[in-house]
Amino acid sequence: MRLHLLDGFGIVLLLSVTFSWAGYSQSRTIDSLKTAIPYTQDGQLQQDSATIQLLNELGMAYRLVDADSTLKYARLAESLAREADYISEALFARYLQGTSYFYKGQYQKVYDLARTSLEEAGPDRYKRERAYLNQLMGLSYSAQGSYQPGLQYFIDARDLFASLDNELGVFQNMNNIGVSYLKLEDYEEALQIFLQLDSLHTLEASKISIPVNLGFIYYELKEYAKAKEQLNRVLNFEGDGFDQRALALSHFKLGQIYLAEGEYEQALYHFNLSIDEYDQLDNETQKVQSLDGIANTYLQMGDVNQALEIAREAFRIAESYEALPEKNMTAETLTNIYKERGEFETALSYHELHKELSDSLKNEDISRELGRLEAEVEYRKRELELRESQQQQNLENAKQVADRNLYIIIALFLLLIMAVVAYSQYRNSSLRKKANDLLREKNLQIEQQAARLEEMNEIKTHLFSIIAHDLRGPLSSLYGFITLTDMKALSQEEMQEMIPELAAKFKYTSTLLNNLLNWARSQLDGYKVVPTTFDLSEKVEETQKILSPQIQEKEIEVKSQLSSPLKVYADPNMIELVLLNLLSNAVKFTPKQGKIVMSATENADEVVFSIEDTGVGIPEDILHELFEGDSFYSTTGTNNEKGTGLGLMLCKDFVRKNKGRIFAESEVGEGSTFFFTLPAGKIS
Repeated sequence: MRLHLLDGFGIVLLLSVTFSWAGYSQSRTIDSLKTAIPYTQDGQLQQDSATIQLLNELGMAYRLVDADSTLKYARLAESLAREADYISEALFARYLQGTSYFYKGQYQKVYDLARTSLEEAGPDRYKRERAYLNQLMGLSYSAQGSYQPGLQYFIDARDLFASLDNELGVFQNMNNIGVSYLKLEDYEEALQIFLQLDSLHTLEASKISIPVNLGFIYYELKEYAKAKEQLNRVLNFEGDGFDQRALALSHFKLGQIYLAEGEYEQALYHFNLSIDEYDQLDNETQKVQSLDGIANTYLQMGDVNQALEIAREAFRIAESYEALPEKNMTAETLTNIYKERGEFETALSYHELHKELSDSLKNEDISRELGRLEAEVEYRKRELELRESQQQQNLENAKQVADRNLYIIIALFLLLIMAVVAYSQYRNSSLRKKANDLLREKNLQIEQQAARLEEMNEIKTHLFSIIAHDLRGPLSSLYGFITLTDMKALSQEEMQEMIPELAAKFKYTSTLLNNLLNWARSQLDGYKVVPTTFDLSEKVEETQKILSPQIQEKEIEVKSQLSSPLKVYADPNMIELVLLNLLSNAVKFTPKQGKIVMSATENADEVVFSIEDTGVGIPEDILHELFEGDSFYSTTGTNNEKGTGLGLMLCKDFVRKNKGRIFAESEVGEGSTFFFTLPAGKIS
């Protein structure tokens, strides 16, 4: 599922922005910084490095108070730094501007500013500035839903901060890496990162993102008790100077948790508190997700009118701010509310709007991603050209130095020889390693082939046993019957008694031969899968008619709960054999006057068919091995019907060849349920 940073579907907003910058005091107040800024006699700012640093420090002091003020002072600092050719301070001023855009939700501006600043910084200079700008680049990607490329920038930023011994920078980017894994739905990896961070640090203002993100992760893992514990750590935090979004997000997520648990009063309480926090942050669009949560809470409580009023307000705010993700979310909620009210025409109009907005957002995301990728390619191209230019310059400098100093030339020559020798040794070692790896791979293949041959040999032995015993028996009975008939040693009554028994034996023999032939064709790749879309319910009905004599003989009640049409995409001949074997087994192991139920469930990708009987059941130790390898399992039926286990092996083989799964549930004395899945077919 695609997650937008500003929607309400289990998101984590607390990507971390680092603000520790060497040489800047973070304890000075805004008023004291304003007083310290030097002016000339005519009221103009003094153009020196101290003034530039003070302006940047003032912009940093405003970062969690007023994003517009941060932007204002950072722009002033950059302008002065450009005039003084003070590149490092100019880059830091641009970083502050990017953080201001980030808090204002203008993520494309963050991306554009970070990318051009990285180009200016170059690949080898300004390591500290590049660390912060790489982090800003990662924020711009993640904030717009591109978590994979954003992840790489956070990793680069973390490594640069580590090389600078900047502990806070390392922490913040580990936090962002954890958020990225969460967005990529790798919850276990994200959980490990945040648990590690939590164990290394006591909770303080700069670390407030840890319990927030842990709460979101546990919510996604449906571990609600742990989620509430982490989110309440945020609400009970008594420090100050932390990102106030943490309180709003914690209340919002607690509202979602209590809604999921059916504790509606608690859900409403926390949703309303999150709205109060967003009001303090002057963030109207964020309120929409909380209002939508309140509307859904009233809807589940059955107060449809109240739900409608709140949902309309949420929709109005989203529409007035042209916030498409929020508008899409509330349109879906309004669809559900109007359906509940029975106003289907209005529900349909909102449903169509929801669909239109979803498509629009997808197209917008694709266009934006293409633009970002094009810019990224251009940036990487320029970076490569700059590196090549730098390398060329280095070569020219080295040549000039070499021309002036013969000894350096000799040293370089000797160094080159040593490098060649080292490379040759490394290459030989690499070739030997590759040869050994190839040999181990070949040995493994040989072992696997040997195991397969041994397995096939066991199957062959079992098949010969079947042919020798199960086929010879009915033929011997037929030969004896013919001999006695020829000798006129049987009376008419004796013949009538023997004929049903012979018929049953030959019916068993016919089924056995059919399964043997089909299984042999499958193993020799002679049975090609020819998939097509067909109605599975029709095949079930045909199979039931074929087995109706056995069903009537045992007075078994057979129920079909299948919808029609039930379209699947598979080889109809293969699936017909699968149905025949499974239903035959169900009849075989169900006692007289028992019951068999056939049903199916559908989803977008597959159909799950089941056949449930009230038969003798299968022992647990046999059930676990039933579909493992090429093992055979067979026992007599409730009327002493014989079996070989070959039919079940054929079912497993044919279902898997049609990209399905087969499995079973059973309880001894209660019965068994066999399931198999097939790809869903399209209804024309």
